[in-house]
Amino acid sequence: MQAKQERYYWVDVAKAIGIFLIFYGHMLQRTYRMSTEAVFFQYKFIYAFHLPLFFFISGFFYKNRDFPKLNQIGLLFQKRIFPVLLFVALTFLVSLPYQYLKFGEIDAMYYLENLKYLIQGKPHVSATLWFLVCLWLVEIWAVTILPTVKTTLQGLVLSIFFLYFGYLWTAVPELEAFYLLPKNFWYIHESLLAFGFYAAGYTSFHWVDKLLKRNFLTRLTLAVLFFGLAYWAVQMNNPYNNFVMVMKASEHGGLLFFLLAAFGGIFSTLLLASFLPKMKWVDYVGRNTLILLGMNGLFMSFFNSHIIDLLRHYESTAWVTFDSAWVSVLTILLSVPVIDFLNRWLPQLIGRPQEDGPLLNSIPPFEFRFLRQVVDRLSGKLGPIH
Repeated sequence: MQAKQERYYWVDVAKAIGIFLIFYGHMLQRTYRMSTEAVFFQYKFIYAFHLPLFFFISGFFYKNRDFPKLNQIGLLFQKRIFPVLLFVALTFLVSLPYQYLKFGEIDAMYYLENLKYLIQGKPHVSATLWFLVCLWLVEIWAVTILPTVKTTLQGLVLSIFFLYFGYLWTAVPELEAFYLLPKNFWYIHESLLAFGFYAAGYTSFHWVDKLLKRNFLTRLTLAVLFFGLAYWAVQMNNPYNNFVMVMKASEHGGLLFFLLAAFGGIFSTLLLASFLPKMKWVDYVGRNTLILLGMNGLFMSFFNSHIIDLLRHYESTAWVTFDSAWVSVLTILLSVPVIDFLNRWLPQLIGRPQEDGPLLNSIPPFEFRFLRQVVDRLSGKLGPIH
């Protein structure tokens, strides 16, 4: 498990590859229903592992802290949910002129409906933000459970348990009768499965780091094998026609093929990252994936469909692949001014709440004093057991 003192370049490269696949995959998502079968398979293949990859990598950064767990949860809320609120607000602002120019009026119900979903922890107005909501719940599991994990074996057993139990919890209809909350309310149910990937990343970091330091031929062989495993598992994970694994909707397909595709894609991506030399722009993208995730939601809502309709390259796999690639690169480049602005002026709203900025001072972690007071009062009234 990582000591978290050194910054590992290959982690940022893997994050850069992953965020590009999110941009690229969302372009394919807008196109596949009108395109060739090969384009659909690209979309299905990328979706099989790109979000498990980010949950896995997030586990690398877990660090057991000494201050109270409620304070840790409050800090995590600031780091994950503040960016959600920021990009939801930006989406609302952009949608005002967008709706007026497109429809000649502003639909108030659009905002009311999306506010209702937001209260439920579902930022549908900017769909990519669901990952941050789910990650907050995953990190609550981590704060609660991972301090008890002392060995790699314990971590692996914990990961396997949550991957299996989390899968069943979202896949077996009979279990829905036991839900106390609506399914995927604040993505609590999906967070169980996602924590399995997170715990696997936390547990295996040093093993992965050693693997990525092996000789070139060994890494290349393993990359090909893991890619082949993922490719085969994606083809086999086909419970119905046109199935695509979508974690946001708790659509996973068969357990074995789902896990083989996810881990095959994760490890082939990490091995690919080990081959790339140091480049400033790759490092820049890898360090700013949180902002890029929010920006991708904006481009999905207001840009992607229009550019696809304008290009009209539906039937050619080569053209769809080329268009999706260059539009993904373009939208990442267009995000750079926003990245620089937010990093400079509003770091507190993009995952660094305890950092001072020109506009806002550092924000102390939530202490949940009212909750502690309630617990203390209840404890006093109930008294000791004996």
